[in-house]
Amino acid sequence: MGRGCRPRRCSQMSRRPLPARFAGHEPLQTARLNQLDGLRGFAALIVVLFHFMSALVPFLVPEQQSNAPWISYSPAAVLWNGTFAVSVFFVLSGFVLTNATIRRPDPIWVNVIIRYLRLACPALLSTCFGWLLLKIFPTEASALHEVTHSRWLLWTYQGDIPSFSAAIRSGVFDIFAKGGSYFNNVLWTMRPELFGSILCFIVCLFKLVRNRIIITSIFLLLIYTLNKYDYGSFIVGIYLREAWAAGKLNFRFPMIAVILGLTIGSQSGDAANILGLDWLPSFLAMGTKDSILYPMAAGLIVYGCINSPTAHRALSGKIGLFLGSISFPLYLVHVPVIYTVFSFIFLIRPDNIIYQVLVFIFAFAAIISLAYMAEVFVERPFLKQLGKLRYFLNDLSSRLRGRIRGHK
Repeated sequence: MGRGCRPRRCSQMSRRPLPARFAGHEPLQTARLNQLDGLRGFAALIVVLFHFMSALVPFLVPEQQSNAPWISYSPAAVLWNGTFAVSVFFVLSGFVLTNATIRRPDPIWVNVIIRYLRLACPALLSTCFGWLLLKIFPTEASALHEVTHSRWLLWTYQGDIPSFSAAIRSGVFDIFAKGGSYFNNVLWTMRPELFGSILCFIVCLFKLVRNRIIITSIFLLLIYTLNKYDYGSFIVGIYLREAWAAGKLNFRFPMIAVILGLTIGSQSGDAANILGLDWLPSFLAMGTKDSILYPMAAGLIVYGCINSPTAHRALSGKIGLFLGSISFPLYLVHVPVIYTVFSFIFLIRPDNIIYQVLVFIFAFAAIISLAYMAEVFVERPFLKQLGKLRYFLNDLSSRLRGRIRGHK
């Protein structure tokens, strides 16, 4: 949504030696970690495109409308499957958070507080931003719905917009307790992000790799039993991190894993019926986040990207790094803009195709520009303050432990 994964930057991960197949490239620790930043950035871009298409051409999005054209069930459809892109976010979160926590074993209560603030503060700003735009443009999403008949355009407040205090409560509390917000509907991912992060922190309490694998496997069984497959992506991320740290993520043809993951991730909505795969058991259901296939496919993509020089070159260039840096702001700001300003401008000439294309291009560029400004002027200063708070809380924890020992 993340960055769908929203952990600290991948560039802060541990450094590892360079395998021979990367000879001639920049050091592996930089290459691999830049790849993950770039992957996150492109996943965020897919989410934005997914929501534009859900609003304007829902007949091309199987999640919004069944019996879509054939291209919506082809591998190309991964380019606008935002739900699968979120699974990639979650796998990246599991990988990066686990790695960072093992490298710097802060007290779990410090990690939980920092993680909550990392998610809640930007989310709060986005609900306030959404509230402001909805107050100015309170019915534009409904008006666009009358033209495109998109169900997705109904997933927001219209007409009588709730109070500003409701927006604050939504960003601080409701998105974690209720799992979503009508001020900004992408915030449904915040609850899995928070509790998936806590799952990673619990796993990292165990110092031995063997014990971490055991507790992770127990969590996997629990997730399977409760059908909470969003959290399965975090489990996949943890497994990948442990294998990566042990030097066991070696695969001769990593792009095969990427291609397989992209192919599985391209399917959504009623794909199982269209492809004749509706006989599969529910935990292997095709085209839904409510099965284990999306986490597995997302894991294959991350797994392949970690090992592939081709993926390194494709994802760690200037565009990939730029998109990675703005991925979380991009994820947070685009939906309120689509529901309001974009819908208003789009409806000025609803029958002019050239005008509509130009408005779409302008809106896409404007959203990226807005995300960049948010990253520079909001996110960077915020992360610096969050780092200072982490230092303060760790110092406080050390003092408290010292006092407790002194009383014994």
